[in-house]
Amino acid sequence: MLEVTNLETGYGETRVIHGLSLDAKPGRMLAILGRNGAGKTTTLKAVMGLLPVTGGDIRFDGASIARAKSYEIARQGVAYVPETRDIFPSLTVRENLMLAGRTAPADAEWTLDRVIDFFPRLGERLANGGNQLSGGEQQMLAIGRALLMNPRLLILDEPTEGLAPIIVRQIHDKLAALKDAGLTMMLVEQNFGFATSLADEVVIVGRGKAVWRGSSDDIRHDTETQQKWLGV
Repeated sequence: MLEVTNLETGYGETRVIHGLSLDAKPGRMLAILGRNGAGKTTTLKAVMGLLPVTGGDIRFDGASIARAKSYEIARQGVAYVPETRDIFPSLTVRENLMLAGRTAPADAEWTLDRVIDFFPRLGERLANGGNQLSGGEQQMLAIGRALLMNPRLLILDEPTEGLAPIIVRQIHDKLAALKDAGLTMMLVEQNFGFATSLADEVVIVGRGKAVWRGSSDDIRHDTETQQKWLGV
């Protein structure tokens, strides 16, 4: 579904990613792991058209999106939940959700009602402003907004960052439900147990390159690689 081949990207004159390749397969979850500063978020930003691709290619359903604008990539069915969540703090929960779903077709799989059923807590907070939500509620809202885009690929950057353990478990269960429903996902995550309990495949990024790839089961049993590249 999504193929990244020999990706080169970075910030201005600073190249961060050096020939990275990865493949997100339909109906499966790919986890991208690595230490802080390894280039994980940079990779996601390049996929979403938020950073220039200076080398290599990114293809979605066989067509190159390496030079596409971020809104064009979103229209093709790629939704992105950034680490910063980027909800609108001055808008209510309902307004945040309605804004995300405004371009959805009449027969869309994900509707406002379905998102509220999926995240009941959001239903209790519909009239609250985004700035009145807890970190966990903001993350639920960010994921809910992404689902209202009815994506074929959902990309999540550090969805458990700063969340209490009970909320982390709730987010885990929701992502597991989405995976069981067949949604293709890419996940960047520092929480090793969280990521490997969900992902089918894992790519470890180190110094801007893919330094290891394999299954979640493989990396759970490879303690040497964990210690070298993840500090686990």
